[in-house]
Amino acid sequence: MKKLLPVLPLTLLGVSEMNHAYADELPFTLSGHVRVNYGHQDWQLPEFRDGFEFESIKLGVSGSSDQFSYKAEYRWYENTDFDTIRFADLTYHYDEQTEITAGITQTPFGLQPFASNNFWFSVNYYLGFEDDYDAGVKINHQRGAWDFQAAYFMNDEYNDAAEFGRYSFDVADDGEYRNQEDGQYNLRANYTGNFIQGGTTEIGVSYQYGEILNLDTLDDGDMSAYAAHLRHTQGNFKVELQYIDYDYDLAVPDEQADDRIALSSFTFPFLAAADGETYSANLVYSVPYQFSHIESLTCYSEYSEAKGEDTSGMRSSQWINGCSFGWDKLFVYVDSIQGKNMWFSGGPGVGLDLGGRQETTHRLNINLGIYF
Repeated sequence: MKKLLPVLPLTLLGVSEMNHAYADELPFTLSGHVRVNYGHQDWQLPEFRDGFEFESIKLGVSGSSDQFSYKAEYRWYENTDFDTIRFADLTYHYDEQTEITAGITQTPFGLQPFASNNFWFSVNYYLGFEDDYDAGVKINHQRGAWDFQAAYFMNDEYNDAAEFGRYSFDVADDGEYRNQEDGQYNLRANYTGNFIQGGTTEIGVSYQYGEILNLDTLDDGDMSAYAAHLRHTQGNFKVELQYIDYDYDLAVPDEQADDRIALSSFTFPFLAAADGETYSANLVYSVPYQFSHIESLTCYSEYSEAKGEDTSGMRSSQWINGCSFGWDKLFVYVDSIQGKNMWFSGGPGVGLDLGGRQETTHRLNINLGIYF
């Protein structure tokens, strides 16, 4: 990977120019990004705390033919040294109201397409309830102001719970807590209306049920989750609210605790509460001022938390304040992140009392990306 870095900017520049010059001739569209990241983490030792690093490269392809459309995206992460597929799906557009999608595709659950606006998402992402992709088929039907989705997923995107190098957070086999996703159903309904003059409101509910195979007992447990979600846009302001209740009923060996489950992504497994709730609330402001170069300047304050329901449960939280803006092909996120007992923010897990670092931590993160 490191040997590719000196030629990547030139290569991607060439791809971008080719894409622009031959856009009318190519049967598909190429897209992607190149990003670098700066991070200051107050829980790290000074020699590991600061610095810019090359973060990731993304390549995407999309296109359409007759009543079909397709899209795929693959990413290479240098800072965590792995590469992974994000999605790859094919959609059949039955008519203007109904479409059927198959492949590695986004699970229809909660606020879509994201439940947050910052670079690092909410606690829901780390529990597999935001920007999650699995292998299956889904149907999307629009009827007036209603949007309905139903899906069945056979397994996670790799069908391998011991594969930690992935984009989505999925049930994991960490060698001790050994479970795997083994079939999942999703239902989602969303209504868009104009209840307040000059504003648009989306109100929705989601439900998820799946079987969870224990790789030691070879017995099936299950999981269920439901969510209530709202997004309201009024002029330049946007408010997003979401509540999730979830429960894993695991078929673990007799001597093993069933109040926790291993999840993994970005090459790392960790433990999360098997039975818990999450709350998230976002306030977003799109700055209306016109600048000579900067466009789409957006600022946000976003809070999310998760808490296990069993005696081992403990609150994990993440509060992110920041702004994002575009400048031609450059897009920048500047985020101040406060976390407490949160795996991403130096904590040992999510929603559990696992000891370790439980005090509030702070991360300053700046991400600069060139998108094409």
